[in-house]
Amino acid sequence: MKICNNFRSAIRSAALTAGIAVLAAAGCTTVDDSLGQNITPSHQQLKAGFTVLGGRLKDGAPNPKKYFETRLFQSDSIISSNLDYGYLGTIQNDTVGLRSAGFLTQYVSYYTVEQGYFGYRPIFDSAQIMLSIKSYGGDTLEPQTFDIYEVIDNKYLTEKPIEEGKSERDSNFFFTFDPEAAGIVSSEPLFSFTFPDGKSTGPATTNVTMEPTEAGRRLIKRLMLIEGKYKDDYTIYGNDSLDYWVEEFKGFYIRPRNNSVAKGGMYATALDASGFSIYGRNRVESDPTLIRDTLSLVYFFRDSYASAGNVSINTIRHDYSTATTTGALRIDPESAKETNTARPEARYAIAEGMGGVVTEIAFTGDFFDALEQLCADNNAAGGHSLGINQAKLMIYFPQSDYDWRNITQLDAMAGQMDASLSRLGLYTDYKRLSGISDYYYLYEQQYSTELAYGGYINRSQGCYVMNITSYVQNLWNRYRKEKESAEAENRRIDLEKIANRKIYLGPGASDTFTSDFTVLQGFNDGENNAPIKLELTYTVVVEQ
Repeated sequence: MKICNNFRSAIRSAALTAGIAVLAAAGCTTVDDSLGQNITPSHQQLKAGFTVLGGRLKDGAPNPKKYFETRLFQSDSIISSNLDYGYLGTIQNDTVGLRSAGFLTQYVSYYTVEQGYFGYRPIFDSAQIMLSIKSYGGDTLEPQTFDIYEVIDNKYLTEKPIEEGKSERDSNFFFTFDPEAAGIVSSEPLFSFTFPDGKSTGPATTNVTMEPTEAGRRLIKRLMLIEGKYKDDYTIYGNDSLDYWVEEFKGFYIRPRNNSVAKGGMYATALDASGFSIYGRNRVESDPTLIRDTLSLVYFFRDSYASAGNVSINTIRHDYSTATTTGALRIDPESAKETNTARPEARYAIAEGMGGVVTEIAFTGDFFDALEQLCADNNAAGGHSLGINQAKLMIYFPQSDYDWRNITQLDAMAGQMDASLSRLGLYTDYKRLSGISDYYYLYEQQYSTELAYGGYINRSQGCYVMNITSYVQNLWNRYRKEKESAEAENRRIDLEKIANRKIYLGPGASDTFTSDFTVLQGFNDGENNAPIKLELTYTVVVEQ
């Protein structure tokens, strides 16, 4: 029988026409699955069933099978360049420790400055950073101090190696990029500012006055054409001068000052609405003691219409050693690193934004054995006769239970759900945000429709629910192909040869740089009260 999605559609139709007998795998569920068996025609060729992989046995005992393995996973290859937002702030958390964010950004002049605009002996008055905060997390009332450094070398762009087989340099940078270690920023800051300033409305603030250093005052003199390479040369502000502009004014690196807060908050500012402004005055040339005009200059961190000057790189730092949690919830970043080929199993599944840890979920031999058993119990016409009608992956909060009546910490669980990510994504490759087939989030974004995948919190059951029907069907098909190859080659089945057997549980695709995180129960280790489970509705073709 040919394996394809049409198979599932065909058997659904046939099942509706001929009638369905509901069967389930013994020992996998407490659901009464006998309904309708006494009225099913004896000549029925299709059977539908429901089973739970994971959960409890019929007598209420925990299922001893381990259908899933969970391991923490952290990659240094999360792309953080040329995003819509610049992230800044420091936030301390008991579970994930200290996280800090800053960003490097180029900038361009908002106006074309006409010849003579700065006038005679211009005076600098003040400079402000312009912020357009779109999202935030943590304690947004806690003031933080930020320093702004000047980018003094473009070698991070011009000297980046060209990958083999490509004609141009890769423009992508990762969140671990360190401008200071790369030697491309000034040793002393240009400006500093406090945000929130303790007086205004926190994230609603749009303009914050900066304190300039001597280096900052020198930069302002260059921007006002008082000194430097373009002294009195207004061509640098011309419409066709952007290549010269980014060569002379290479950008800023904005980061939180070390140890500036105890708890703190994290902010995302829209780069196309963020930048900085300079205010000043000029003099009457015949009498320099008199002020002639006020001056203002505005520079944006991103201008989509500009041919240059739109490079930005977010830099994220994690220090899990500052977390106060102990035991199984304590995160060891070395064990979680992608390069660690012996990452241990983790009791808890964690999904963290900001380039933090996510969770690898591997489908085990027990999982495939269970599907094989479904076929055997139903006298199926070969393994290819198993069609997955619906597969719902359910991952529970630590205080939760399969039976809501057994939950003793409802208040604690409600608080945890409130603080967690509203949606989780499942990926075959988290670094590239390659979603599983059911989580086709690009389609969802393009057509403004909600996927059947779901991925949201089910508050009444205390878990996240993901519809992964297509993924499970494809996984089963790949397993069958590997089994056939193993039999033909007279060897054992190699699970590592089954493509996408391991998937990654992380934030939703639109939340990869959120400061929120989620902690859930992972694999069946004998300690988790409600380990990961999969509810399957299936149809099989019965051997005649």
